[in-house]
Amino acid sequence: MGEQNLVGFEIFFRSTDLLTTFGITLLGLLFGRLQIKGVGFASSGTLIVAMAGGYFFQFQPIPILQDLGIVLFLLCVGLEAGPGFFRAFKKHGRYFVTNVLALLAFAGLFTVLLLWIAGVESGVGLGLFAGSFTSSPALISAMQFNPEEKVIFGYGLAYPFGLLGVIVFINITMKFLRPRMERELAGQSRIHTAVYRLEKEEMDGKMLKNIDLFHDHQVVITGILRDGTLMAASGKTSLAAGDLLRLEGTEENVQMVGDEIGTSVDQEVTLDGDLSTSSIVVENLGVINRSLKELGIRLRFNASIAKVVRSDIEMFPSQELELEYGDVVHAVGSPYQLEQLKLFLGNAAHSVAPRVDIASMAATLFLAFFLGGIIVPIPGMGPFSLGLAGGALVSGLLFGHFGRIGNLIGRFPPNATAVLKDLGLALFFVQVGFDTGQSFINNLGPEVLLYALYAILLAVVPMAASLAFGHLALKISISECFGVICGGMTFTPGLDIIHQVDSSEKPVVAYSAVYPVSLILIIALVQGMHLALAWLG
Repeated sequence: MGEQNLVGFEIFFRSTDLLTTFGITLLGLLFGRLQIKGVGFASSGTLIVAMAGGYFFQFQPIPILQDLGIVLFLLCVGLEAGPGFFRAFKKHGRYFVTNVLALLAFAGLFTVLLLWIAGVESGVGLGLFAGSFTSSPALISAMQFNPEEKVIFGYGLAYPFGLLGVIVFINITMKFLRPRMERELAGQSRIHTAVYRLEKEEMDGKMLKNIDLFHDHQVVITGILRDGTLMAASGKTSLAAGDLLRLEGTEENVQMVGDEIGTSVDQEVTLDGDLSTSSIVVENLGVINRSLKELGIRLRFNASIAKVVRSDIEMFPSQELELEYGDVVHAVGSPYQLEQLKLFLGNAAHSVAPRVDIASMAATLFLAFFLGGIIVPIPGMGPFSLGLAGGALVSGLLFGHFGRIGNLIGRFPPNATAVLKDLGLALFFVQVGFDTGQSFINNLGPEVLLYALYAILLAVVPMAASLAFGHLALKISISECFGVICGGMTFTPGLDIIHQVDSSEKPVVAYSAVYPVSLILIIALVQGMHLALAWLG
């Protein structure tokens, strides 16, 4: 009887394009996280999974999401590059930027000659270049002037071979050049700590700011033990004979300075009691791109900086070191002194917005679409327009460079910008993958092996030329040359390979110096190669 009173019902499920889009996005991102020895497909995993979905299930793309993805990605590229793009030419133009310009020039010239001689059509060829450089900005730039299916075919085919070529080249080259690198790295190591007793009479009673020995040899005094009392070491601190000085720097420099001032003491000077240590994140726009000497932290706050950590790499706090947004400053001093220093370096009233301001983001997007929609007729050449990609890039560069336009903020937390950039790239890759999955499989033929060879050559030849030019002509160290190469090709995993030999901050500084420049110039380079191939063809 009970069963006769039950009411039957059914559950229905409606599949939508958005459900498919974000389902593929999730699968692609998970696939991209799979790594072999620290290297994987990263964001390009989304493109691979989407192409498989487009081939096997004929998923249909949503054009507006593709456009939104392009704009979000390139807008965030501009926001990231803006603060350092124009400054990099002035600060690093003589060495690192010159080297990355040479890298891109070699790459552009070699690519055009190879594609022209081999008779590879422009769309496929530029896709091969973007894939060999593992560069998403280059891919998007190439797609502005060529059929999407051709560019994606070249990119998808070249990406794994370009990735393999870069990894093998760096590993093999470092193996052959390891002895020379080790000679260059002599005396360079992670920050070393030791305690020495001050015995040099000339320093008795002198203030630290008047002693050049420590600055000249890049050694920091992070604590002074006098009569059982631990003291902070600031520029106004006067030394006294018999002080136990806690020195930090490279092992060679610490030993050199220590032997100059006195004798080594087998006693630990711990930073406790009246002194504290603090890790302060640099956020104040007023201190970004200013040197420690210019800021005068030791004199102003009676505190010392033990080290600066940038991109997980320890950097010695030399007086010439310029702070960048997101640097972590490890300081030593009294709690009050450190609190004042924290307000100075990371004052919320002057810092980058702690979150993405929706009004500012709307303004950057509006400017991107506005600039992209402007059409200028040029006599003899026809109408010219930046398009969505160009408008987004220029908008991001402007807001990123100035930081603030009126009440609108152009610098957001790095994590927030990275999320928006990855979201934009994922949306773009999914829609393009749906659209080109079928054609990619259909275009596979006997020429694939030749294209794979071209991809390896397009990656390796410019790297070899850049390494030779940077090291032999510009006299840049080998590890810094590799940093420039990784930054120029926006190939971050390469830094992990370099760290096996050089764990100092040098490769990272070189990488970070050219990365914003390369992000922008590689987009212009692709457009220049397109025009050159059109002229040759």
